[in-house]
Formats: sequence, C-alpha cells, structure tokens
Amino acid sequence: MCGIVGIYTPNHSVDSTRVAQMLTRLQHRGPDGHGIFDDQDVCLGHARLSIIDLEQGQQPLKSPDQRYVLVANGEIYNHIELRAELKSQGAEFLTGSDCEVILPLAARAPGAFIDQLNGMFAFAVFDRVERSLLLVRDRFGIKPLYYLQLKDGIAFASEIKALLPLLDTVKMQAAGVERFLQINFNAGVDTAFASIKRLLPGQALRVDAEGRQTLRNWWSLSEALATQVAFQGSMGEAVEQFDQCLQQSLTEHLRSDVPVGLFLSGGVDSGILATQLGRTALSSGRPKAWSLGFPSTSVHDEVHAAQATADASGIELALIRMDPSDLFKHWVYSIWAMDELMGDFASLPTLMLADAAAHSHKVVLMGEGGDEVFAGYGRYRMPWLQSAWHALKTPGTGGFRTRGRFDKASLSALLSPSVRAGMKQNWREPFIDAWQAGKGLDPLTRRQYVDMQTWLADDLLLKADRMLMVKGVEGRVPFLDHRLVLMGLSLPAQLKIQQRLGKQVPRAWLQQHQKAFNASGKKKGFSVPVTDWIQGLSRQKLASALLSSAIIQDVCQVQELTLRLQSSAPIDKSLAEALAVLLQLAVWSKLFLEGDGLAPPYSIDPLDWLLAT
Repeated sequence: MCGIVGIYTPNHSVDSTRVAQMLTRLQHRGPDGHGIFDDQDVCLGHARLSIIDLEQGQQPLKSPDQRYVLVANGEIYNHIELRAELKSQGAEFLTGSDCEVILPLAARAPGAFIDQLNGMFAFAVFDRVERSLLLVRDRFGIKPLYYLQLKDGIAFASEIKALLPLLDTVKMQAAGVERFLQINFNAGVDTAFASIKRLLPGQALRVDAEGRQTLRNWWSLSEALATQVAFQGSMGEAVEQFDQCLQQSLTEHLRSDVPVGLFLSGGVDSGILATQLGRTALSSGRPKAWSLGFPSTSVHDEVHAAQATADASGIELALIRMDPSDLFKHWVYSIWAMDELMGDFASLPTLMLADAAAHSHKVVLMGEGGDEVFAGYGRYRMPWLQSAWHALKTPGTGGFRTRGRFDKASLSALLSPSVRAGMKQNWREPFIDAWQAGKGLDPLTRRQYVDMQTWLADDLLLKADRMLMVKGVEGRVPFLDHRLVLMGLSLPAQLKIQQRLGKQVPRAWLQQHQKAFNASGKKKGFSVPVTDWIQGLSRQKLASALLSSAIIQDVCQVQELTLRLQSSAPIDKSLAEALAVLLQLAVWSKLFLEGDGLAPPYSIDPLDWLLAT
C-alpha cells in the first residue's frame, strides 16, 4: 500500500522537482521510502508502505529489460499464482514484490492483462519504447486515482492534495459541492475541485506518444452480472458456496509479511471476519482487533457486542473509549486527510481506530462491502407502494435514492437561489446513470448495483483509504473480492431478504460458526453523535465561524442563516446535521481553496481553527 504520483507531457520535458513536491504531499501514505523515475518527458513517483518483500520491494519497479516502469498502490492478492505461471513461461523477476507481476503481464498483453489481477490497486505503467502511459484503477474503486489535464499532457496522483501544487488557482466545482450538501459525498468523474477528475472503478486511461488519450472500462460490474449464472440452489447450498468464496478471499487477503489485524464492530460483516480469522493459524500469533465507542445515549454503542464476538473468536480486542468532544477535535485533520469533499462522520472513529492500530500493525481487515453485496441496508427493503410513490414524484431511479438533506423547505431556505437551482438539476445524476447502467437486473439487485457504483466507491471506500493511509495503515476488504461479489449479487431476492431482514446468507453462515450470534438482530450501524456536538456548541461562536467563511457566504442565504443561529429555539436533528455539513464545507474551503492544502494540527477545536486568522 502506497502513494503514487506522476507527470507525462509527451515531447515536452518534465521538471522532476514538481513531482518531488507532489510526492511530499503523500509522505503519510508511504513512510517507508520514496522513489522517483525521471526520463525526459515522464516522471513517476512512489511513496512506500512496505507490506510484502520488505527488503527489496522499493518502487518504481522496472522490467528486466528496463522497457516497462511501474508505480503501484495496493495489493495484487493472487501474485503467488501469477508469479508461478509467469516463471513457467520464462519470465524473470528482480524482487518478491506482489506488484512486480504486473510488468511481465503488461509486456505479454499490453491491452488485455488487467483482468488477470485479483486485488485492490491503482497503478501506472510506462512503456519506454512506445512512450505510452497506462493508468489503471481496480474493479470497485478500493484504491483511489485522480488525474489533471495539463497544457502538454497529464498528471496523476493517489490523492487530490498532491495535484494541487500544479494548479495556479484552486477552484471548486459547483456540482460537486451541491452533491456533497445533499448526500455527504460526490460521485462520478468530477470531484469538488474544478479540473481534477477521478479515474472511475474498473477504468484504464492510456496516453500515447502523441498525447492522445484513450479511456476505457477494462471491467464492468453490470457486464459481469449479465454473464453471471443466477444462483438457483437452496439456502444451505448458498451458505456452502459463500463459505468457499469467503475462504478463498481470506486466504489471499491474509498474505502479508507483517501482522494482519481487524477493525471489529458488533455487526455481521466484521463478525464473520473475526470468526474466520480466529480459525486461521497465523504466523504472527493471536489475531488482534480494535473497536471504538463513546458514552452517549443518542447513538448505538457496539463495544459490548464487539467484545462478545472477540471472546467467541479467540481474538485479542483493544477497546477505545472517547468522549465525543474529544472525537471532534480531530475533525479538521480528518477533513484534510480526506481532501475529497465527503462528509461521512464515521471518518472520525475510523481515524481513531487507525491511530490505535498503527502502533503495532500495518494491515487490518475491514467489513466494507458486505451490506451492498448481501443487501443489508434498510433502504433495499422499501415497501413497493412507497417505492412507486417516490418513483412517481422523482423519476429516474425507480424510487431509489430520491431524497437529499436540503429537500426539506425549512433547510433549503438556508441556501442561495443559485445553489438550490443547481442542486435540483444535477445532484441525482450519478444515481440516475448507475440505475440506467443496471438495466436488466431485478429491482433489488439494481439498488445494490447503484450503491456499489456510487455510495460504496465514493463514500465508504474513500473513507477507509484516507483515514487509514494517513496513519500508514493498509485496509483490506475481503467482501469485495470480485468472485464473492458476483456470488452475492446473483442470489435471488428470497436468499437476500426474509421477513424484512437482510444479509440472510452471511447471517446463516455466522450462526453455523458462532453459536452465540443473534441471527435475528437488526443492523444498527455505527453512528457518531453529531447532533449532541452541534447542540452543545456556543451559538455565538458557531455563528461567527460560519458567517466569516467566504464559501458559506456564497452558498447560503446569510440573512436566513443568521436568523436560525440567533434564534432561541432548540436546534433539532435535521438543522444540526445541516449546520454540521456547512461547517465542514467552511473547513474544507479554508484548507484547500483559501489555504495551501498543508496539514492542520492533529487535534484542534474546529471553531477555534476556523476563527483563527
């Protein structure tokens, strides 16, 4: 797991000091070493977090004949099998790095080798003979990759903050900001930064020696599902197939030259990983897990359930307890670490868990993807009549993903007319596009597909990558092995949901292997006491922090916002959440639009930071 950067300007020389400057912005992703490859019009950089081949896996990697140069972020989980096959065909290797298998594959089939890779990855391969650059992102977007069009070529990086030094002026993309206000994240090609784009999951971008760019989908979930044979067996057979896929995925995900731990909640997904991890003989000894909670009556606390799971699985559990006021002191830092405009407050506990794990571990397993793949969310179980009503009122997605935070008239009044107009026009576009791409799927699978293309890639996986990597920790997500994903999505609806309870196959598996598990327990989710925190802030200080922000003055009706903040009426939950998202926008703007994008203090009161000159 690492950070990668690069500039390619065909037939125009590259100043390698600019790439070195980009690389310094990613030093948190690669504390174990930096490397740069410089060759006239191309310069590639790599910041390394050593996980496999600790001694010789430094990058950039070169093929034995020096033709191909690679910088990669992530893990190729099936590298052992690929290496053996390639050696039998005469390939030579210079290191034991898992990523090195990419080089001989690229040499043998430059345009058709990526689908042989199982793993999470974002990488760049440069062909020094053809003078072409290939950028690739994994199937589900587990690892990030961004790019920026330059006057004479292209620049890319694992995080947006590494591209900012290349811009004369950092500007916001209005549509991205509007989506963030509505749904906490921004999906699609465009980011909230004007001119900086995402390489989407399963995409590859090639730049040739003349500067021509070719963007293609090397893997498509909708196409894979179209060729997947629908599962037609019993629940018992489904559980058996799930067990086989799970074991295959975990066998590969546990490949590491450093210890592998686990982030553990009291839920099904991490419970499955804990159970299986506890049954696996690890060379590093007894597995370790981390769980976090805080004393608040307004949110669900999972630490007791996590402890019960750890005890049943024979796993050592470190319980982290934090007061919410202390948690929010890390908010400014987490927004900087994210750099994408994404407002999932679960980033804060994820950051705290990564901080704790980093003292002893570089790799942890996480349960992301389980709810999307096996239909765990309540929104998948919306009654037909309710869904039809939403589809009639807000067409385009079959009644799914139709409501945003500022749809309420009482909250939309806080926003300027131009923001309201733009929001109404474009915030649902990524959901509509994904819904159309999922045409032909049954309604339940179609909803899962939409979430995997949007919410999973641009919220959950983004949060996991940034919050862990800023602490030098690699997060692995076994439920997103593509074979397990296709197995889960191909299940019929009755094996996904029964009696309004989702994730039936994982629940049945866990009940078989952990007798203490409550198979009928409903998903509670991990939440952060945002409302408690906002309601506890000084109204006067909150008003000063918000109203002094240039971006808040641009997107809000200042008079209406002032009236709400000066009112003696209690701040209800919906208003508290709206104020929280506006605060984040103000922090993000001060960090990246008004500031230099450099790291703020790790712990600081957000209002004090906003009010500081």
